Amino acid sequence: MIKNVLRCLDDEAYFVDKVGAHFRNTEDYGDLLSCRVEVDDQRLRWAHTEYQQGVREFSIRLGSGDPDHYKRSGALLRALYRIKPIVSIAFDPELDNFDTLSTPVGVTHADAEHQLSLGRIFATFANELTSFSYAYNVCTMYEEKPLQISDKYLHTMCAYLASNDNLSADSLYMIFKSLMLA
Repeated sequence: MIKNVLRCLDDEAYFVDKVGAHFRNTEDYGDLLSCRVEVDDQRLRWAHTEYQQGVREFSIRLGSGDPDHYKRSGALLRALYRIKPIVSIAFDPELDNFDTLSTPVGVTHADAEHQLSLGRIFATFANELTSFSYAYNVCTMYEEKPLQISDKYLHTMCAYLASNDNLSADSLYMIFKSLMLA
C-alpha cells in the first residue's frame, strides 16, 4: 500500500493511470451486469491540472504549504466531477432488458435487484458516482475508522453533484471532514 496517495496524485502520469483505472473499473456492479466504460485520458490530464490548482489555492489562502487530506480530497472531487472523464457507458444487457427473475443458480432475486439498482445509479450518475467514490476512498486512507456510507447517501450525493456543477472545493472538503468526524 502506498503511504501517501495524495502526494502520488501530484504526478500527472500516476494520476492518469490510477484515477483512470478506477474510472474504468466496473467490478463493483456485480457479475450479472456487463458494462463498458470509455474514459478520456485528456480529460484526466485536465482534471489533474484542476486538482493541482485546487491544492495550490488552499495552500495560498490558508498560508499553508501542505493542505490536509480533507482539503486535498475536496479539491480532487471538485476536479473530477466537473471535468467528467467518463464519456460513455454501455451495459450488456441494457438495463431496461435485464430480467432479475432469470438469474444464474446461487444468485438471489434480491442480489440481482441490488446490482440492477447500482447499475441504474451508475448509468445516471457515472461521473459523479465514480468521482465521489474515488475521492472518498482516498480520504478514508488517512482515517482510522472511516464511516461506511449507505447506498441512499451515495445516491443523494450523486444527485447533489449532478445538480451543482460548480461547487467549491471548500464545501466539498467540509463534506469529507464531516463524514470522517461523524
